[in-house]
Amino acid sequence: MPHGDRRQGDFEIFARFVEAAPLRPRAQTDAAILRQARRGQNPSPPAVLGKFLAVQLSAGIATLAVCPQFGVGAATHQGLFHGLHAQAHPVLYYLTCGLIFVLFGALLSGLAANRRDLKALGRGRHAYFLGYSICAYLTLMLLGSESFLLLSMLWMVGGAMGHWLGFSLGRRLKGLRV
Repeated sequence: MPHGDRRQGDFEIFARFVEAAPLRPRAQTDAAILRQARRGQNPSPPAVLGKFLAVQLSAGIATLAVCPQFGVGAATHQGLFHGLHAQAHPVLYYLTCGLIFVLFGALLSGLAANRRDLKALGRGRHAYFLGYSICAYLTLMLLGSESFLLLSMLWMVGGAMGHWLGFSLGRRLKGLRV
């Protein structure tokens, strides 16, 4: 078929389409499509939190592989980390451990976030940061062999700081603004 004939046929098909009577979908179909579009544009906060939690749990488990603090990872008897622990002031050590442990997961969550996710969480994301840090700390305490120290509560402060820093950095690297 010559190129001109095919083009003429395409034009005639398009002209019939434009001149045809409009077709309306059934009301149920229209409503279902609108519901699906709304759900996609406004994800539920629990779904967004679940997404972030999955990313952060994966990163937390990977971080445990090198963390000797709670006796969970493969680096339990590594001299470098134990030397740092012995030389650093306990406040600084626990603050830094919490910050580093949570920072990687928060950074990945910030990179995984999109505008709809941030809008769904709103200002509640700061409460999520603190809540995640508290839960991570309590889980590590249950898993670990180290005795409970009141000073190690600073781990949560470092964790919340790491969460805020990592998530903000990930969001900025991705160029998201709400």
